Amino acid sequence: MKTLFPLIPLALLAAVLAGCSPTHAEDDHEHAAEATAAHYKEGHGVRLSPTAAAFVGLATAEVAVQSVGAAGEVPAIPVAALLRTVKGDFVFVANGEWFLRTPVTVGAAHGDWLEIREGLYEGDIVVSAGAQALWLAELQAVNGGVGCADGH
Repeated sequence: MKTLFPLIPLALLAAVLAGCSPTHAEDDHEHAAEATAAHYKEGHGVRLSPTAAAFVGLATAEVAVQSVGAAGEVPAIPVAALLRTVKGDFVFVANGEWFLRTPVTVGAAHGDWLEIREGLYEGDIVVSAGAQALWLAELQAVNGGVGCADGH
């Protein structure tokens, strides 16, 4: 089984996504004026600051026609772009500076590529590395998590 962020302690990742400096993640949060590293906006998705994006290794790829085994030449994404949850399969699609979690229907897999049957168009830009971190930032925002910069 593949481990998420095997070298990054979860508290440190959460602190960076919440806008906390890693050295101050457990302080009394007196740095409320610091800019938040992750933003969520309904209908737009998640946006990371450049520092947070670099920290989680955010990378993107284009949905392109690839040879995916027996499926032949089909629209495909890198396998690492897929986010599997109990609510279904998703990818984060670039929406300007934002990344919008989008439901997809997957098909065949071959090597590093995964067929996309529904949910994306050829040419869409998807997150190919860092999708788990974006999901954590979205979950924190949607479920009432308060970032360090929010004055708690």
